[in-house]
Amino acid sequence: MTDENEIVQLRQQVDALGERLAAMEAQLAEVQRLADYYRESQQVDEETMMVISAAVAAVLGHKAKVKQIQLASSVGWTRAGLTEVQDHSRARPVLRPSRITLH
Repeated sequence: MTDENEIVQLRQQVDALGERLAAMEAQLAEVQRLADYYRESQQVDEETMMVISAAVAAVLGHKAKVKQIQLASSVGWTRAGLTEVQDHSRARPVLRPSRITLH
């Protein structure tokens, strides 16, 4: 009798673990979907790259190869805009562009 009870308990535990595994796999799939969406939304299109390259060339006075562009969050820009609107004693806020690595 004890062996049958142990087998029943083990089957119940295996079933419970199977359900937990299925739930975790569903969560992992959702996380991967969100990561893919985030990665795709962070892509910089070719036209934007050309505009940034032209701006860098204008500032430096010569053509430079843009190797990396890191997108900045809009929180900093929002905060800077609010600072400008609310603090009229400053001439203008100091805005920092996204990080650009040149070669």
